[in-house]
Parts: sequence; structure tokens; C-alpha cells
Amino acid sequence: MTEPAEHLRCRRCRCDDRPLRRVDSFDRIALADDPADPNCGHYYLETVYVMHCPSCHHHQEQISKRTPYTTLREAQKEMDAHLLGKG
Repeated sequence: MTEPAEHLRCRRCRCDDRPLRRVDSFDRIALADDPADPNCGHYYLETVYVMHCPSCHHHQEQISKRTPYTTLREAQKEMDAHLLGKG
């Protein structure tokens, strides 16, 4: 799904001599709206890492984990449970 951080390249400078560094992370809910996606119409609970390029100081996102849910309510419930430490 995603590459490990040491193999990611910066989208701005394309420099890969120094690995990207993780500086932050957050969870979000996203709608799967790509018709080629088998979960199209469902909602993903995504764990996203914010990566920093030491060469050009660009920040970019790396999706670490995507879990599909049928309804928005299910995804919100799981996100809340995760944030409250119940998941």
C-alpha cells in the first residue's frame, strides 16, 4: 500500500539521498470515491503521517493505515473510540 519512510521520495525536489522524517500524525475519515476501488462508496478511517524532507523542507502526507467502514457513523464511532482509548 505505502512505502516505508526510508524509500519515500520528496514530491517537490525528488531527492532521495536523505530519508524523509516523520514529524506528526493524525487520523481522518475519507470517502472512497474512486470507481476502481473495491470499497467505493464506503468510508476509510486513515492514519496519516506528516513527513518532512530535510533537503527542501517540504511537508507531505503518507497514509499509513486505511480501514474501510460501510457508513460514516461507523467510521466516526471507531475514530472516537480510538481517540478515547477504547479501540
